[in-house]
Amino acid sequence: MFRRIAGDLSMLSDSDIEVSGITVEERTDRPAAAGSIHVSFRFSLEAGARVEHGAFMLPLEESICLGGNLMMAGPQQIEELKAKGEIAGPIRDAILEVGSFVAGALQSSMSIQGSTGVKVDFEGCQGVQESVPPRFDYEEGAPLVVSRAALQLGSGAPVEALLILPPGALSAA
Repeated sequence: MFRRIAGDLSMLSDSDIEVSGITVEERTDRPAAAGSIHVSFRFSLEAGARVEHGAFMLPLEESICLGGNLMMAGPQQIEELKAKGEIAGPIRDAILEVGSFVAGALQSSMSIQGSTGVKVDFEGCQGVQESVPPRFDYEEGAPLVVSRAALQLGSGAPVEALLILPPGALSAA
């Protein structure tokens, strides 16, 4: 799934997005990202009558970079947006559109893997402080599948991204 997300998001950037160091674990809590503020792109995953939720978390600077590229901003303007670290106005709209790209990549990836009975809908995003778990509808203690990967946008340093999904969505057919 990370490779599909990276492939779809690379269309928004000037270069490929490299994926490495993928890990997968089952947990019974929502994990927090480390190192910086992240944008949590939230999703609903509908399989028949069951609706569950998950999130894709990406550091704020990389989210701004992708949104800036979608706005066709130049490198200097993207650096200014990253320095401000604020999501308002056109960059907010662009980052929301990034979320739609991620939802489409998840939908496509699930279909390829055989989870054809799952419908993925983007439900918005939120900024999440370091070491704070993302908010989405979740019954505390229920299992979640948490994947982590290093994503490298162009020549930038690799950053950690998280994909948090309910296990039922991964096995729906």
